[in-house]
Parts: sequence; structure tokens; C-alpha cells
Amino acid sequence: MTSTPPLEKYVDPLPTPLTAIPDPSVYPGADYYEITMRQGLWRFHRDLKPATVWGYWAKNPKDPRKAIGMGYLGPTVSVTADHPTVVKYRNKLPTTHLFQSVIESIRSGDPQLAPTAPPPYKSKPPFPKNVSVWNVVHQHGGFTAPQSDGMPLHSFSPDGFHAESYTTLDPSRVKPNEAICAYTNHERSSMLWYHDHGMGMTSVNVYAGLAGLYLIRDPADERLGLPRGEFEVPSSSRTGPSAGTARSPTP
Repeated sequence: MTSTPPLEKYVDPLPTPLTAIPDPSVYPGADYYEITMRQGLWRFHRDLKPATVWGYWAKNPKDPRKAIGMGYLGPTVSVTADHPTVVKYRNKLPTTHLFQSVIESIRSGDPQLAPTAPPPYKSKPPFPKNVSVWNVVHQHGGFTAPQSDGMPLHSFSPDGFHAESYTTLDPSRVKPNEAICAYTNHERSSMLWYHDHGMGMTSVNVYAGLAGLYLIRDPADERLGLPRGEFEVPSSSRTGPSAGTARSPTP
């Protein structure tokens, strides 16, 4: 077990996720994003060394050389109610898990980590023997069509292995390690989130860093005088992370 030394409080500025930039030209009438899962580094405290983490990076349509993200977690996706969003998710994680020992324990049927089916049923391994990393993105709390809901058996691996119910919209536009999902955004203004939902390994995938905010905005909210920009902490697009910032990779 790794032990963390005593750490001084309140010495690092609050890191605020950047906001992803949509590209409205790919699917007319919808905002389009490309979000890539990658391994990177993140410093959790000034007195700790950078840690290996996973995170989401969004393609920047204004500058493809500078992806939007931090290394850990993911950029905020900010959308308008009733205006559809289309996202291509790309899996570029390593094929060995960040917590491989946990994956092996799940694979071996450790009862503390892998559910055991009661008689007369037989337990089934949650993922194949040749898969240690697979992922799928679930938008949590939205009204989403089944084929875009990011259910566990929709998982796909970095090397293109698909779970039994893998699905994607617009198959001609995806590679084996990608999937396209669409969201109607038929919700009231609210703060949702998106996260990994990989079959059998959701908890360790999210713990590794695969989560981000998904904000539904309504133009009617403008008259309420709510905090904006740098004063709206969850979604400020003008305030970037000041500690542990990773170099922007190409999506």
C-alpha cells in the first residue's frame, strides 16, 4: 500500500477544467466533439511527484495541435438545452491497466471484487482473458437513446476489441477503437457528468481519472444573474489548471 505523507493545506490553486470547443460543421444542426482517452501525468499536490493518471482530451477545432484537457479527468462539455450533441470517443489508453493487479483479482473471481452468482446460476467473467483495458462513455443523468447510452456491454478496447453489444452511430466514420454517440439534450438546465462505464472495471477506470462535467444550459437562465466565466467554478473556460498541467497531446 502507498502511504501519503502529511500535506500542507491550501497551497495549490483550485484546478478548473477547461471547456471543450464544439465543431458545428461536421453534423449540421448539432455540436460535434472528438474526445480521446489517454494516459498522462498529474500532480495532486505541490509536494508530491507527478502521478500516472488517465483522462479525457477534446480536439480543439481552432488549433488541432492543442487538445483541451488537463491529463486527469476531462474537459467540461457545455451544451444548450434541446440542441443536439454528437461525440466521437476514441480509446488510446495502454492495453495494460493502470491498476492491473486489481484487474487480475477481478479476473480470478475474488469475491470482494467480482460478484458471485447464486445457485443454480454460474458466474461469468466480466471481461475476456485477453482484455485488461476497455472503456465506454456514459452520459450520466441524460435522456439518451439506447445505442448512445454507453452501457457496459458497449465497451471497446484500445486495440479494437468489442464487447458483445458494442454499437456506434455512423459506422463508416469510426475506427475499431472509436464509437460515436449522440445526445438530444432534452433536459432542463442542470449539471450532469460523463464517465467511464467499462464492463467489469468501471470503478477502477473512473478512479484512474475518466470522468468530466456535462452542463445543460438554457438561454432563459441568462436573466437570473448567475455567476459566469471565472466566477462559475465548474465550467470556467478562461481559468485553466495551474498545478499538474500536462502537455496537450494531439487527439
